[in-house]
Amino acid sequence: MSKKVSIPTSVEAQIRTRARNLPIHKCFISKDWEIAQMATITITRKHTNGNLTIGCFLVDLKLRGVKDCTYKFNESSHFLDDITKEHPAMHEECDYNLAHNVIYAGLEFARDYGFEPHRNFKTAQYILEEDSDDIPLIDIPLGDDGIPVLELRPGESGQREMAILKKTAGDNYRIVILKEDGTPEYEYLTYDELMDEIIKIGADAFFEKYGKSSESKLPFQVFVDVTYMIKVYTEEDKLQIDTEFDNIIKDPRLLLLPEHVNSYEEEFAQAFKYFCEDKIDEARVETRKIINKYPDDPYLWDLYLYNLSVYSDNVDEEAVKEAYSLFPNNPSIKAWYAEWLAENERPDDIFVLFDNKTGLDALTTENEPIRENALVAFIFAYATAWLDKGDILRAEPYYQLILRLDLDFRLSDHILETMNYLKVKKLQEMLDAGAFGD
Repeated sequence: MSKKVSIPTSVEAQIRTRARNLPIHKCFISKDWEIAQMATITITRKHTNGNLTIGCFLVDLKLRGVKDCTYKFNESSHFLDDITKEHPAMHEECDYNLAHNVIYAGLEFARDYGFEPHRNFKTAQYILEEDSDDIPLIDIPLGDDGIPVLELRPGESGQREMAILKKTAGDNYRIVILKEDGTPEYEYLTYDELMDEIIKIGADAFFEKYGKSSESKLPFQVFVDVTYMIKVYTEEDKLQIDTEFDNIIKDPRLLLLPEHVNSYEEEFAQAFKYFCEDKIDEARVETRKIINKYPDDPYLWDLYLYNLSVYSDNVDEEAVKEAYSLFPNNPSIKAWYAEWLAENERPDDIFVLFDNKTGLDALTTENEPIRENALVAFIFAYATAWLDKGDILRAEPYYQLILRLDLDFRLSDHILETMNYLKVKKLQEMLDAGAFGD
């Protein structure tokens, strides 16, 4: 009796197990990729039935590597004909070796500076050949003569990316602001560079240089922060801020690197698909099936709450309360509950939840890694709680963490705007009272 063979059914599983057994067919690259240093690449592999497996990659050769990628398995060849005719500038036929080198050069350059490829690359990479010495090496221009360049489009704050670059590149990087049409508008300094400049040239010269500029709020934010630090904080205050900041940033329990692929990746594929398609109700149902299957794992709740917050723009009350009732001592779940309390303007309940502790001991005293989601939610909750009480000094360390950490602070704008408002108000009161002299 022959043994039954299990055949992968999901698109992702089929690509991972079968794509590299198919011969490379046609490859395409955008015509202006060398000038723009942004390449749109399409790789196809041909099935015996004439259909194609297709991988599409958007590669930023200035910094961020594989910014986006999509894939199709066993698709009609008409699909490729349609997209090449619709976007001819993005589909100049090329050798596979060139396409491979562009993708992996961008990928490695990005990783050198702390940026990981788009999440779909976990699957799309199997449409490519294995990156080995069998692929002839081609020299691909990267960055600005090797210096990373962060391009920001309208609406992108770039705080997360700048924090990563500060850690990985020091001061050796550039930032370029793009207009709506994608052309460069101007270049500006990072928060720390602006901080250094205002201290170096003085407030009057700094404000003369940046005060009339409307392109970015960052110089004004730095101006307010420096003025407040000089005019309001005492040396004791500064020591308190630095101590609380250092206690968190240097805590050995932090997991500041991207989390590893979890064992539920395949099972969560459909739920993620629903989230991305903004089908929140369907995503809830699909996710709860998995949670019910593994009821003792708080990580699933952490993942669920994260996706709800990203795709619904706030922490889901019903879900976070249920998760907290099940896992009240889990750091991630506790942090999500704290974020929900913060969103609902309950600062006193946040302090009670954390036993009035500061630093990450508020989350847990166990010697175990603290997940990124927990850190983000905790910092947001404490910053919000202190600002709700009007206590700028106690909020300052968490405000500085938001400015400098390479994390996904979904709600940072609220903190930054509130902090600026309270600082400006205080400085204005001091100015009206003549505290600054002539």
